[in-house]
Amino acid sequence: PVIHNADVASYTDPAAIRDALVRQLYSPVRWTETIRLLAAQGVLHQAECGPGKVLAGLTKRCADGVAGLALADAAAIESNLGLE
Repeated sequence: PVIHNADVASYTDPAAIRDALVRQLYSPVRWTETIRLLAAQGVLHQAECGPGKVLAGLTKRCADGVAGLALADAAAIESNLGLE
């Protein structure tokens, strides 16, 4: 499932998914609530893909026991996949 961070919900209906994607363009990101929902569902390891590591650091502070990992470049991805 995809958790939409505009309303911290998941949808299966295509029209509802489209609506949620549109709302994500102008709605505030509910990052803390999204991370807490994922943690409650048992997701305790999360990776941030892209430059920087702000979200990985924030993730660690959103819910107890959740680890955030920054994959900021190809070397980080390769290292975490054991490809080095």
